[in-house]
Order: sequence, then C-alpha cells, then structure tokens
Amino acid sequence: MQYPALVIDTSTRYLLFARLDARGVGLLTVKTAAAEGESAVDSAVAELFPDLGGLAEIWLGSGPGSFVGLRSSFAYVRMLAMLRGVPCRTFLSSRLWRSFFGVAPEAWFLTRTNARLYYAERYLPAREAQAVEVSAAAELAGEKFCFYDSWLPTASGAKVRQGAGVADIVYPPAKILHFAEAKMGTELLTPEILCPGEPEQHTALEPLYGHELNFALADHRQQATKNT
Repeated sequence: MQYPALVIDTSTRYLLFARLDARGVGLLTVKTAAAEGESAVDSAVAELFPDLGGLAEIWLGSGPGSFVGLRSSFAYVRMLAMLRGVPCRTFLSSRLWRSFFGVAPEAWFLTRTNARLYYAERYLPAREAQAVEVSAAAELAGEKFCFYDSWLPTASGAKVRQGAGVADIVYPPAKILHFAEAKMGTELLTPEILCPGEPEQHTALEPLYGHELNFALADHRQQATKNT
C-alpha cells in the first residue's frame, strides 16, 4: 500500500471521502448526494488533495449500491487514475459500513438497493452473498442488519419501523453526517478492514450496481422455473 491514499465510497446517498497519510491516519469528510449534486466527488477530492501531485494511490468502494453514486465516482476515478498514473484498488463497500456499525462477520448485512430488494452478505468465514426480496428477508437465518436509507441501532434519536422482520432504523441526514464524522475516523480505514484488492487498470474498473442484482434475481427465478 502506498500513501497518501484517497478513499472514496459513493454506494449510498452518504458519500464518504478520506485522505490517508499513513495507516489509519488522515482526514475524512462525509457529504450528502442531494446537497452536493454531481460536483460532490470533485469538490471533496479538491478539499482533501489541493495538490493532486501528492496522490499515491486510490481505494474505491465498488458497491453494491446507488447507480448514480457509483457511476459518478467510477467515472471520476477512471479519469484521475489515467491522468495521474496512480494505482487504484477496489473494496466491497459493505466492509466499510460493517466496520462503522460494528456488525459481526457472521451476521447478515442487508444493503437496500431499492424498495423491494436487499443485497445480503455474511462471512462464515467465507463470504456468502445473495439478492433477497424484502418480503423474504425475515427468512434469512441469523442476525440481520439493514443499511441504505436505513441505519443500525448505534445512536440515539432514531425512529424505528418494523417491516418484513427486519428493523429499519431511520436517522435524519444531519445526524448521520455528524455521527459518521465523529465515529468513523480514519482509524477504521485500514487495509485489514477494507481489504482492497490488487491494483487495477483504469479501464478495468467496474462497480457492482444495485440494479444488476435485480437482473440476477430475475435470472435465478427464471432458472428455478425451468427446473420445476
């Protein structure tokens, strides 16, 4: 790993950016997509790296999650990596948020990709992942935690609503931004937690979009129907 490194995750509407000057040491900022619009990535990177000449490496959250958010960050990073000639590594966005919320590896971590679909994963210790309809989420064995516009029960002031056997914890955006900046800290942004992969060519960078999970689930259903 080379430092300083730029860390970006735009898989949700809460956009995270960090500058790591050493292992777990640096600066972090969290923005909302609604407030920043399409300039969010550019403005955040400019804050953290006024001089891009010092950038040594990029770690990019690959999702799954927001189509618009991931498309924006991947387009930006492809161009930046090409122009600066810096290596880029991708990591599963869920690793970042699991660490943030303290979710146990064996618990299901549900990323809400849309109103009707979760992306569920856990580690036993090998990674197990699948697309799950909201109506079927309660059937997953073991602990379940939901994340997207929903947040985990790790701070006060939340509204709780129950649905499909999974608790959705909903916080106001301002509270989430404050909470993230206060708790996240760059000490959680380490290679051991994020597990970034090997450096990739900018032309090979591809995100894991939430809408692609819909296609995967539909294809699975189609195959199941053919086999019955």
